[in-house]
Amino acid sequence: MYVLTLQFYFTPTKVFDVCNRSVMREHQSLEETLFRSGKKAIDDECGSTTTLIKTRIQKGGLRLRRWLIALLIFLLMSLLIINSYNTGPFRIIRFGAMAKPNVPDVVTQEYVPLPPSIYTPIGSGGFLVRNKGCRLPAMDPFDPAIRRFIVKESLECEYGTSLPLIESNNTALFVNPLASNEFYDLSCCWRPFWRTKDDDNSITYDKQCYPFENSTTVNAEFVKVECSRNNKMVYKDYYVFLPRKPLVEERCKQALNKDTLLEDRLSVLVLGIDSVSRMNFHRMMPKTVKLLHSLGAIEMLGYTKVADNTYPNLVPLLSGLNQDELHNLCWQTPKNTFDECPLLWKNFGAAGYRTVFGEDAYTMTTFNYLKPGFQEEPTDYYLRPYCLGAERDIGNTHKLNANLCVGTRKMFDCMLDYSRKVVTEFSSELYFAFIWQASLTHDFFSYPQLGDNSYHDFIEYASQKDLLNHTILIVMSDHGMRWGEFRQTYQGKIEDSLPFVFIVLPRWWREKFPLAWSNLHRNSHSLTTPFDLHETLMDLLRPHMLRESFLKRRIRAQAASPIPRGISWFLPVPDIRTCDMAQIANHWCMCHTSNTVAWNDTGLQDSVSFLVRELNDMLSSYPLCATLNLKLIKDAKVWLDKTDGAKLMDYTVIIQTTPGDAIFEGTVRYKADDNSRKLVGSVSRLNAYGTQSACVDEFNMRLYCYCL
Repeated sequence: MYVLTLQFYFTPTKVFDVCNRSVMREHQSLEETLFRSGKKAIDDECGSTTTLIKTRIQKGGLRLRRWLIALLIFLLMSLLIINSYNTGPFRIIRFGAMAKPNVPDVVTQEYVPLPPSIYTPIGSGGFLVRNKGCRLPAMDPFDPAIRRFIVKESLECEYGTSLPLIESNNTALFVNPLASNEFYDLSCCWRPFWRTKDDDNSITYDKQCYPFENSTTVNAEFVKVECSRNNKMVYKDYYVFLPRKPLVEERCKQALNKDTLLEDRLSVLVLGIDSVSRMNFHRMMPKTVKLLHSLGAIEMLGYTKVADNTYPNLVPLLSGLNQDELHNLCWQTPKNTFDECPLLWKNFGAAGYRTVFGEDAYTMTTFNYLKPGFQEEPTDYYLRPYCLGAERDIGNTHKLNANLCVGTRKMFDCMLDYSRKVVTEFSSELYFAFIWQASLTHDFFSYPQLGDNSYHDFIEYASQKDLLNHTILIVMSDHGMRWGEFRQTYQGKIEDSLPFVFIVLPRWWREKFPLAWSNLHRNSHSLTTPFDLHETLMDLLRPHMLRESFLKRRIRAQAASPIPRGISWFLPVPDIRTCDMAQIANHWCMCHTSNTVAWNDTGLQDSVSFLVRELNDMLSSYPLCATLNLKLIKDAKVWLDKTDGAKLMDYTVIIQTTPGDAIFEGTVRYKADDNSRKLVGSVSRLNAYGTQSACVDEFNMRLYCYCL
C-alpha cells in the first residue's frame, strides 16, 4: 500500500489526477502488479485511497472555514483601529501617500532622508496652514520631480584636511597636541587687530606680535597667529574672543539696576542659515531637525517671506519696517550708513543686554553688499573684522559667491565656534546674539547637508551644558533657494517663499507663561512673517506683558482693532489673516491655488509684454545696460481672485530674455474693470548672473542688467 500526501486545498478531480500520475510515474512495478491482479485489485487500491483523501478534504475544509472567519474578524478590527487613528490631529502614512498641492483632505507626512525610517508628522488634512484666510499645501520633500536635485555632497578645503596647529577657548590660545607632530621647530606669536575707525571694510593690525610657546592668555577681541621657521612664515590663522568691555558692562549694570523683573528675562540667540526652505531643512539636516523637536521646538509651518532676498526679509525682522520704510526713515541715499536705523539690537542694548552680530561671507552681507554698512560698530561684539581678516588672508575653496573655508577650517564651523563662545561667556547674563551663516548654503541646494552634524552638535552641546536655560533659541532662514534649476520647478517656487523657523524656549518659561506658550504653539499652523517675529522678540523685553492677565487684555484689544501687519506670536494670529493683511505680495503668497494657462492666451501674451516693458523701464536709467527682449516663455500660471467685486487675474510667468539668457519670474496683476496691469512684488532672477551686471553698483539692478 502506497500513501499519497496531498494539500487540503486540492479538488477531488486533482486528487485523482495526482493519484494516477503518481502511480504511473513513480511506481511502475505497482502498475504491472495491478495489471496481473486484474480490475478488482485496481478498484480496491484506488478505492481505499479515495476514502482516505475524502476524509482529509473534509477535515481540511473545516480548518479553512475557521481560518477565514478568524481572518475576517482580524481585518474588521484592524479597519476600526486604523480609522480611529487617522482621525487624530497628526497622521503618519507611507512615503507614497504624500499630499500633492491641489489634492484636498489627504494625509500628509514630512520626511527626512537619513535614516529613512524616521518621520516627522506635520499638518492637518494635507495642509500646513488650513485657515479661513490661507491654505498652504503640504508637499512631498522627496517628490519624484525633484529627487534628481538631491545628491550627496562632500567638501574638502583647498588648504588640506590637517588639524589646525593652534586652537582657542574663551580666553586663551594653545597648541593643539594632536597636530603638533606635523609642525616642528616653529616660533609662534599672536598679533591683535581691530576694526579701522569709521570703516566697515578695513582692519588695522598691531605692529607688535606677542610670542608664545604652548599656550597664552589673550586680552584682545581679534587675533592673528603667525608661526615661522628660520624666519620664514609657514603657518597663520585667525581667532576671535569675547573680552569684557568696561563701557558695555557699565551700561548693562545701570540698565539692569532699573529692572524689577530681571528673573523673567530671556537672552536671545538667533542662528540663521541663509537660503534654506523649510522642506530643504528637513531634507538636508534631519539630525538637527530631530534634535530640535526633541527639545520641544515649535516649528512655524506657515512662515512666509515678504520680499525677494536676504536684505528685505531681515529688515522687517530687525526693524519692524519694510525696506522702503527703512529707506525713507534712515537710509535715504546709497552713501548713507545704517547707523541711525532702529535695529533690534539697539532695543536690547538699552535694556541691559550685551549685543552680538556676526555674518560670514563678508562680500555679500546684509548691510554691506553694494551698501555702505555701518560707520560705527553696530553691536557690542561685531564679527565683521574677523571675517575681513580671515577670509581675505587665508580664505579658500571659493565657490560662486563665498569662501567656504579659512585655512583648514570650514567657515560655517568658525561661525558655530563663535556661537559656542557667546553662549558660554554670557550663559549667566543677558545677551542678544544674531549669527547669520551664508557661506555654505547661499549658492548650493544640497550643501546644507554638510552642516547637519555641526549644527546638531552645537545645539546638543548648548542644551546638555544647560547653556539655554535662560535663552530663547531661534534657528531660521530668510527664504529658500532663489535661483538655479531647482527654483524653476513648481516645487522650487513654493519652497522659495517658505523658509524655516524653529523656536526653543526653556521649560520653566513655558510653565510660567502658559497662555503665551499656548498661543505660540497654535500659531505654528498660521500664516506668519518676519514682521511677526520682530514683534515676538520685542515682547521678550517686556515679560510682564506676557502674564496671563495682561495677555488676555491684549487679546481683547486686538480683537476689537484692525488686524495689524505684525503680530506677536504670543498673541493669537487670526484665522482670517490673508497675505494682503500680512503685507505679503501676491508674487510670494502661497496661500492660493493656480491654474495653467494656454500659451496663446491673449491675457498671458499681454502680461508678458508688460513684464518686459517694466524691466526695460527699470533699466532705462542705466545706460550701460542693454535693452532686454523676450526669447521665450518657460512657464505660466494664472491666479484668480475677486476683491470688492472687481475681477483680478494674476499671471505668474517665467520668461527668458536676450541678451544674456536671463530667466525672470514676475507676477502681473490684470484688473478687468479698467483693463489695467501692474507688477505685484518684485521680479525674481532665477539663474546666476555672474559678472553680466558688473557695470552697475545698485544692488537691485544687478539682478536685471546685462552690461553692454
